[in-house]
Amino acid sequence: MPKDTFFNLPEDKRTLICDVAIHEFAEYSFDRASINRIVAKSGIAKGSFYQYFEDKQDLFLYLMQLAAEKKVNYLSPLMHNPDQHDIFTLIREIYKSAIQFAAENPEYAEISKKLLANKGAPIYREVMADSFPSAYMFFETLLENAIARGEVRADIDVKMFAYMIASMNTLVIEYYTKYVAQHYDKKMLETIEKFLDFLKYGIGENNSESQKGVKL
Repeated sequence: MPKDTFFNLPEDKRTLICDVAIHEFAEYSFDRASINRIVAKSGIAKGSFYQYFEDKQDLFLYLMQLAAEKKVNYLSPLMHNPDQHDIFTLIREIYKSAIQFAAENPEYAEISKKLLANKGAPIYREVMADSFPSAYMFFETLLENAIARGEVRADIDVKMFAYMIASMNTLVIEYYTKYVAQHYDKKMLETIEKFLDFLKYGIGENNSESQKGVKL
């Protein structure tokens, strides 16, 4: 997290530093991003940077936190009343919100794309360590509520499936960016529907038709 000296800056100065850093990471990726370029474009001394952040990683993780907070604003009204909708509708809305966020924040989308392309890097593990536990707990809660409503089989291993769904969220986006298209567009919804069909009906050849209408 940034140091107190960063939060003591005027809001416009903090915004400028973050905007410059977002552009830098989107253009060059984390490994190739330059603190020298960031401070030069932000109009601050390099020494001041280290009064605000521990290092480049500290800045990057803070920007990922800002992105996560900003994504919340893109959640549809459905997410404000989750008990009124089945789990598959909610998951679909989560993805739709992510697509809208990516479309309206292309630099953040580019940062995510570069991060996914470098999964072996320590920074990828750091980002996942920060974000995955909350995603896992969120889907665990969704599954428990879905079981209570009779939407999902009561005999499933909730913790295992919550882990799988949280993991597959990242994998679906990675598949899309690598194999389906170069930009976030309506084709992403088609990829999401395939993922949701897998969740609802399984991957068996006979399941997609014979089990439609049967609760998971």
